[in-house]
Amino acid sequence: MKQILYIIALIILVAGCRTSEANYRSAYEKAIAGRDESAPVDSTIYGVVRRQIRTTMLSTGTDTAQLRVMHISVTPDEGEKQVHPDVNTGYGVVAGQFKTLFNARSLCSRLREAGYPDAFVVQTAEPYYYVIAAWLPEGNAAVAAVKELREKTPVAMRKPLPYLLKAAGR
Repeated sequence: MKQILYIIALIILVAGCRTSEANYRSAYEKAIAGRDESAPVDSTIYGVVRRQIRTTMLSTGTDTAQLRVMHISVTPDEGEKQVHPDVNTGYGVVAGQFKTLFNARSLCSRLREAGYPDAFVVQTAEPYYYVIAAWLPEGNAAVAAVKELREKTPVAMRKPLPYLLKAAGR
């Protein structure tokens, strides 16, 4: 009789441990929620950079665009002799932001092929790389360029892209 009870208990335990679609779904949703939280990023150097960025809105009549102000410098091009604008004046239209220079340069070349020949890469001191589709001297033109880039979407962009970038004063 005890052997039968042990066998029944074993069957119940084995049957209860089976994976199901609901278990997989639950685990997937927990993983996605953990990935999307910014808590792990806040403890890294990139979290420090994010906290130091000053964000405002730049309005011109009916259009507005997000404006971020930070210390940046132009990243040297790889084998190309391209003339870059003075990033200490004007506004840059950001089409991408990356932790690796390779990915930033890849997006930059795709933007050039898509009709943005003046695209270039800037970086922060950490380094964090921003792909600039266009650099414009006036706010009105810059806000219009953000709107145009958002409508054209020549490359895949996640929110909050595109936005404006202005160099912080030293």
